Amino acid sequence: MEKFSLTDDDVYAISIATSVARRLLKECKLAPLDVIGIGNALFALQRLPEITEGASCEFGINISGGDDEFRERRYIDFSISSSMFGISVGGSVYSKETGSDSISEPGWEVLVDGDRETGCDIYSLDDRIDELFNLGVECTVDDQSDIDYESCE
Repeated sequence: MEKFSLTDDDVYAISIATSVARRLLKECKLAPLDVIGIGNALFALQRLPEITEGASCEFGINISGGDDEFRERRYIDFSISSSMFGISVGGSVYSKETGSDSISEPGWEVLVDGDRETGCDIYSLDDRIDELFNLGVECTVDDQSDIDYESCE
């Protein structure tokens, strides 16, 4: 069976994702299906480098604020599926005078076929995550997983 090929930096990025998932369970008011989604994500993350067939979950934190004149949004999202693990960082800014603009930072993506994009500064993510939680984040979970737990060893 195929496996993810992980570097030490990938393992660190996965530990950050795992930590955020656990923090969502502790600090966010999640709907029951979102709790199940985080459980699916944690299961797949903890099995890496093994593939978890049927895993398909995104979760993250975001914060937004402002008014009709100026608004800003920042986010950090994590994805895990049977074919990839990824981190996305970005946001958007809106000004009544100039309109809106999206901000995307380099991400972290590891595909099971060995392709990767590792431009994200994962070593500064912990501080950024703490900052967002301290500001009062909104937690998001989108789980489309259909994992056959009995087939996983």
